[in-house]
Amino acid sequence: MATRLQKALTEVGNHTTGNLNSLKIKTVAHGAKVTGSDIDNFMLVELGFDAEGNRTASKLSDKTKKAYLIASPEARYLGESMRDFYNGVGEHARIVILEPAYTRFDVSAFSFNTGVTEVKQGQVAHFDIATQKYIISDPASPHEDYANSSAKFLVVNNEDDLVYTMGQKLVRLEVIEA
Repeated sequence: MATRLQKALTEVGNHTTGNLNSLKIKTVAHGAKVTGSDIDNFMLVELGFDAEGNRTASKLSDKTKKAYLIASPEARYLGESMRDFYNGVGEHARIVILEPAYTRFDVSAFSFNTGVTEVKQGQVAHFDIATQKYIISDPASPHEDYANSSAKFLVVNNEDDLVYTMGQKLVRLEVIEA
């Protein structure tokens, strides 16, 4: 016989994992309240305010808008998997300010542009709001949305150089434009 608790303890999520790699980061003072829908860590968000004057973070709705990285610390209990964590609506989240040559992070949510079959140092990436993934491109022929994206990234490590997080491959990105 199954129980709700057994199911909760044995299921493993499929949320994005990652790591902040910068020695220091700059964050938005007091973070922001997640609005609209749940947001995985290491996704790009836009900021706003609610009717009470609280700062809010929601999924990036337009690639040309100023973007920030949501990267809340995880507190693990009872052997929880890193793949179980996300930022829920109404929760306060840590928001990282993206700065060129200063902000680096690993992320498991990535895909390849046409013609790219593996991760290599020196490739470029941008965040795709439709798929909620970073699209990795050859710098000589970047994805059509790359040029107009407010946040652009450089691939600084390939997946062979990084340790997998809970079975998910990672790519390390450094901000080159924010």
